[in-house]
Amino acid sequence: MNLDQIRYFLLLADKLHFWQTAEQLPLSQSALSRHMQRLEAELGFRLLERTPRQVRLTAAGQLLRTEWTRLLRELDAVHRHARQVSTGEVGSVRIGHIGAAAYGWLPRLLARFTARYPLVHLDLLEVSATEAEHPLLTYQVDVGFWREPATNPALVSEPVFVEPLALVVPEQHWAQAETFTSLAALRDESFVLPDLKGSSAYVQTLRDLFSQYGFAPRGTVTSDFGTTMLHLVAAGLGVSVLPLTYASSPLPGLRFIELPQQSAVYSVWRREDDSAVLRHLLEEARAQPPQ
Repeated sequence: MNLDQIRYFLLLADKLHFWQTAEQLPLSQSALSRHMQRLEAELGFRLLERTPRQVRLTAAGQLLRTEWTRLLRELDAVHRHARQVSTGEVGSVRIGHIGAAAYGWLPRLLARFTARYPLVHLDLLEVSATEAEHPLLTYQVDVGFWREPATNPALVSEPVFVEPLALVVPEQHWAQAETFTSLAALRDESFVLPDLKGSSAYVQTLRDLFSQYGFAPRGTVTSDFGTTMLHLVAAGLGVSVLPLTYASSPLPGLRFIELPQQSAVYSVWRREDDSAVLRHLLEEARAQPPQ
């Protein structure tokens, strides 16, 4: 018994006419008759009652017509779903991201992606910049958007956009964008920053920045999360340097002064991952403008 024989039977059960059924398939009438005989022989009971003038379904034939019709519809639905999974139209992707990505770039990317692939489920996880690769290597996420290029050979990365850094100060602070000339003027301020003893690429960018201005920042509070740093600056615990993306934060009481230095955001994924859904998301990320 095979699917073709079942489909032949269902068409015959609909038309109850060997010649008309054979013509539509197309098969010869004798070939169709042989298929039905083999099907009945394998099942061990008759599906059809044949007379010189008509074909009728037996009770067993009527039951199998109903059940096989239902099962074939379910099988066709499974096949359609499998095709959608293979092409990336259906599925899921787990996305790790830094907090800054949520201020504009990532929501725009996901809006474009879901408009094109509405049946794909997205699961987001905010990660610390200092532990960026760990969620990928432990299969907690499928792709990451953060400021660290891949260092592990099992991972691949590429830059998706570059943005300026910005000095972040409380609203009442003396520094103004119109008169600001150099970060060196803030050497005596208390800074809220990540731990500058860290080894991440972003931390190295900050170390290079302060080295360029000729001073090491002092501070009593450190954090790896940009949103936390914004709240600390707004509370008057110091000033900070963050990617300009954070200027989109709705948090009041802050002022952003753009700096000439920049920071890149990378997409990072596992080298062996051949998911079609992931491939589509990376294509959208490459096409997504930074602003």
